[in-house]
Amino acid sequence: MGTMTEREMAASRHDESKGLLQHAVCDWKWLVIGAIFSSGFASVLLTGWPAGLIPSLKLPYVYAGDGLLSQWLAKRAIEGWIFTNPRNGFPFGSSLYDYPNSDSGSFFVYKILGYLTQSSFSAVDLYLLLSFPVTFAAAFVVLRSFGIRKVYSAMGAILFAFAPFHLTRLFYGHDLYTWYFAIPIFFYYGRQLFFYGKIHFSLHRPLRLLTFVVLIAALSSFGIYFAFFGAIVLFVCGLAGAVNANRLRPAANGLILCAAILAGLSFNVLPDIAYRADHGVNPEVAARQPSETEVYALKMVHLLLPQPDHRVAAMSAFTRNYDATFPLSNPTSSLGIVGSVGFLATLLATCAALVGRRIDRRFAMVSLVVLALLLASAVGGFNVLFAMFITPSIRAWDRISIFIQFGSLLAFALLMEACGRLNRISRASGLAAIAITVFGLLDQTPTSYATIVASGQANAALDQEFTGKIELSLPPGAAIYQLPYSAFPESAPVEQMSVYQPLTGFLNSKTLRWSSGGMQGREGDLFYRALSKRTVPEQIETIKNLGFAGVYVDRRGFADHGAAIIADLTATLGTGPTIERSDGVVAFFKLPK
Repeated sequence: MGTMTEREMAASRHDESKGLLQHAVCDWKWLVIGAIFSSGFASVLLTGWPAGLIPSLKLPYVYAGDGLLSQWLAKRAIEGWIFTNPRNGFPFGSSLYDYPNSDSGSFFVYKILGYLTQSSFSAVDLYLLLSFPVTFAAAFVVLRSFGIRKVYSAMGAILFAFAPFHLTRLFYGHDLYTWYFAIPIFFYYGRQLFFYGKIHFSLHRPLRLLTFVVLIAALSSFGIYFAFFGAIVLFVCGLAGAVNANRLRPAANGLILCAAILAGLSFNVLPDIAYRADHGVNPEVAARQPSETEVYALKMVHLLLPQPDHRVAAMSAFTRNYDATFPLSNPTSSLGIVGSVGFLATLLATCAALVGRRIDRRFAMVSLVVLALLLASAVGGFNVLFAMFITPSIRAWDRISIFIQFGSLLAFALLMEACGRLNRISRASGLAAIAITVFGLLDQTPTSYATIVASGQANAALDQEFTGKIELSLPPGAAIYQLPYSAFPESAPVEQMSVYQPLTGFLNSKTLRWSSGGMQGREGDLFYRALSKRTVPEQIETIKNLGFAGVYVDRRGFADHGAAIIADLTATLGTGPTIERSDGVVAFFKLPK
């Protein structure tokens, strides 16, 4: 790597000595500009130009597949909290205790945004848009803490905020994985352990202790995968720091920080643990097998392939052909060209270190972390041993790619920082950073998702209109029986009806109660599973006794597009559907009093 002048080295050491808050205060203008650009560019990607200049927040950006589950979780959080909701699984209720997660931070954000907007759709849309500036800000201040100049820090932070992982996960419906701001922070504290053997917290001071608690809560409450993979970063850096310093203190401090993260995760899932202790384990939900670790493991080639929605048709076709030809396809791991250069540089740096070449200490730390993450997550890696001998619950190891993404972009920024001749002229370094940022964004993002978003919003508008008519025709709090029966969650589609399609009634109503959404394997689900096997007259008699006011029929869930069930209901009730969705896909029968 290139050498720096004494003045540049002094400036770099000064930047490294600052804390994250100091960088945020000193560079607030960069943070504001980057945040505005990130949210604006994200909105344009989602809804097109020039419509995206004014964010669309009335209808959801993603309204299909797992995106419906994310919307459902957000609405439950806004109406009360995620664990229980009386409007789902009526009359038995609906609990989520069998489906543990560590996302209380995201649910808290949903609740705040829902309070401000008075709409769960708007809250989720804002949550998604805010994920870009929040990620940019965290990445920027951490890159600055590594002694990287502002233009390169902004370059790396923007490319990290628009990593292919971000938008691909969004359209998988994995909204909770879009707030990955904690990843740079794990690298920051890994750096503290690697260089200094400590995390710079004097916990005997009340304010410092409170700050530490808030930090741990943030790092452990935005996804169990991010917290777990972050603990790997801390463990590796603490161990390496101990070897480098020839003392145990860095490793001990790393283990303490990992234990604190584990405590935060445990606090998140404590209600689930207590529920299982009282009600027993539910074998039908989230039962993971060790073999699934191989299916969802990371393949290094996916890091280097173009993203599947690449702007260049030939590059997109190449990746799609690979995914269709080779097994174990997980197309959310692309690093982009800039990230790939940084990733390959870390591997070369590792080789150089093994043959005795001296490399920048920051680059050494990043290279070590990237290599460790790769060995831990790759097909046939240490993840298999973890699944076999500890737990298979952590199965989707390909999600570690976003950690490797940050490490790779950090490495690339360090390479740019080492270009002495380029950096002697500030205008030259600025132009280079802008050019690479523009190139990286074009490489990492598609032309637009406007067509997909428009299609989802059109479907949401249909459901909103249809459900609104049902709600107007019934008294507040009326209950709706839904056909066909579909187990929840993570079950197979019923004909052409996806597993989370029955949740749309709840999403688009304010007071109506619904039969769907009860946890499979529990009392309510077992009741409806058995009831679905009875004749239509028997079902109608039963639900009338339970207090239901209507029947909701999704024709997509029947092989004959609902012809037989509609005929049976019409014959039993003596009248046809009371209300039908404008496209005829869903029908509603109002039950006589």
